[in-house]
Amino acid sequence: MTIRKLLLAALAAAVAAAFLVSSFDPAFAANYYADQTNFEETSVPVARYHWSEDIIDSCIYKDENVPNKYYAWAKLAAQQWRQALREYTDNQQAWELTARYVSSQSELRSCDVRVFIFDSYMDFPDYPSQTGAYTSVKFDEGSEGEIDANVYLSPFILHGDGETEIDLPSYAFRNSAVHELGHVLGLGHMQSARGYLMSPQFDFWEEDDQLSITTLELEALVSVYGNDGFD
Repeated sequence: MTIRKLLLAALAAAVAAAFLVSSFDPAFAANYYADQTNFEETSVPVARYHWSEDIIDSCIYKDENVPNKYYAWAKLAAQQWRQALREYTDNQQAWELTARYVSSQSELRSCDVRVFIFDSYMDFPDYPSQTGAYTSVKFDEGSEGEIDANVYLSPFILHGDGETEIDLPSYAFRNSAVHELGHVLGLGHMQSARGYLMSPQFDFWEEDDQLSITTLELEALVSVYGNDGFD
């Protein structure tokens, strides 16, 4: 083989290698959301409120007895929504949803979103009517951007049967955190009791992992906010 042929062969190999690398570059893959696969429902109900902020500042408070991993999972839930929206809209500069730790409930006053992680469901302010994770959002329809959002989580909840107390598996707690922050952003409950991220129930006896954020939820949020973030 001549030198010219060797050079051409080497160049072809280099081009092929570059193509393979770029084709499988993780930067081009969706890491934080998945395509919708369950089409029993094709839209997510949305709330009557929406944020009008450059940055939504979430603060996370946890009881002293709650292990730090639960704080980390709540913080990760905010990151999942932020990155999923950025990937879906191809806008890496928008969708600023932050999450930070605060050591006392008094520090929560200045936060846009207050996330409480209690040791037990019995510590929820709305117990006994609320015995599992829930979100409370109050807003003034006549004043844009005035939203009072509180998320209540616990690794120890009461089953819907009203009798069985449950130490949540880690993936069930993570699912709850992502689900509740979906409410904060303006997503409602699906009609289907189970099977969707925003379904009112998550059966961790049937599921073996948390449910993904999908194009279904992201499309609903983009229909409210557009592609340029929450402001």
